[in-house]
Amino acid sequence: MASILVVEDESLLGRSLAASLAEDGHRTRWVPSAEDALAWLRDHQVDLALIDCGLPGMGGMDLLRDLAESHPGTAVIMMTAQADVRTAVSAMKLGAMEFLIKPVDLEAVSLVARRSLSHRRMARTWEHQRKQLTQRYGLHRVIGKCSGIEKAKTLIRRVAAINVDGTARPPNVLISGETGTGKDVFARAVHYEGPRQSGPFIHVNCAALPESLVESELFGHVKGAFTDARSSKRGLFEVADHGTLFLDEISSLPLGLQAKVLTAIETGNIRPVGGADEISVSVHLVAAMNRDPAELVEEGLFRADLYHRLRVVHIDLPPLRSRGGDVDLLAKHFLGVACKKFSMPEKKLTDAARRAIRRHFWPGNVRELSHCIESAVLMGGDEIDAVALPGLRERRNGGSRGEPVDSIELDFSNGPIPLEGVEREVIARAMAETGNNISRAARLLDLSRDALRYRLEKHGFQMQRNGKHL
Repeated sequence: MASILVVEDESLLGRSLAASLAEDGHRTRWVPSAEDALAWLRDHQVDLALIDCGLPGMGGMDLLRDLAESHPGTAVIMMTAQADVRTAVSAMKLGAMEFLIKPVDLEAVSLVARRSLSHRRMARTWEHQRKQLTQRYGLHRVIGKCSGIEKAKTLIRRVAAINVDGTARPPNVLISGETGTGKDVFARAVHYEGPRQSGPFIHVNCAALPESLVESELFGHVKGAFTDARSSKRGLFEVADHGTLFLDEISSLPLGLQAKVLTAIETGNIRPVGGADEISVSVHLVAAMNRDPAELVEEGLFRADLYHRLRVVHIDLPPLRSRGGDVDLLAKHFLGVACKKFSMPEKKLTDAARRAIRRHFWPGNVRELSHCIESAVLMGGDEIDAVALPGLRERRNGGSRGEPVDSIELDFSNGPIPLEGVEREVIARAMAETGNNISRAARLLDLSRDALRYRLEKHGFQMQRNGKHL
């Protein structure tokens, strides 16, 4: 049962409409003017309003405009004695669901009312679902206060604040970071905080797609395009139209297919496999990769033109080992999530467990921490000690590849030690530890690649990797 307001200055028609809709089980109210309608709406909520365009005093279109601003959840049906196309178009632009020409048939009004209320319920259901998804995946769910995470949050807020019309696409976003740093979490935050949040979010793990099918998955195919193409299929670019397409591990795409992705970005058109016609799509593209994108370009594994197209907004997520106190915040968060997931009473980490968590290098980053805490919740007692945390490896001398380099012993008893020499020794050990991989060495030293390159040149390092000078 819905609440319906009839705004009609002709008393007989207004009462008849209200009575007819009441017979359908709705609560109805008839008022003769827009002013009376606004007075009623100050104290009451209505699901549907039937409004005559030719009201005396404040006109029906003005009332519609007022309702669109003050009662956006109310469905509106406009009625008029004259079939005016421009008026109908204006009413639809202001949010009217239907436009009826007088004299109106009561049965037709009943049918249109049911249809409008059904659309309103669907819209409210979708809005509720959208709010739930935003609550689940929005930026407020990102845990962390370190500078790298705060910078990423700031970039997402800037993307969300961009106003785009119905045809313009939001800027492309490139997210880079080691495996397990939460690239999918930030991609969803980009979508659910941004201008395309009402559209679909399509997550594609490019590394998991078979190379023989990846083009068909992304761009679709027509019937008969290849042996198993028994029917036409929409590609994920088309499925994500007016929403967000998240291409996770995009660097795993073959170079030839990278060119097709670039064309889709530049033109907004795709061509299905075996098809002759192009399809126009409007997609907010978010891409992610787990290696330094500039390094991939240098090695010829990723197209430079696609890289520059994607990195309009570049979010570089720091590894967990460089996030300082965030590891404590995340451990506490995952502890609460795991206890709730398994319907267990609240548990605590002992001081020894917290120290072990801080000392661990976390090569698997946030994902590894989450799984570690979940396992400890299942296997530990009310208090989780360090022994319940599976597989933790502390920062120690002689660590395996990927862990911090050995400590450097300094003896000041023989006089001053030049800082330049210490810096050169640290850089040399980091480069040796990573096999002369500048990106990985820079992460070990908590430097940018450019800053490390500068120091390499300053100290006269002459190294090669894969037959090329660094």
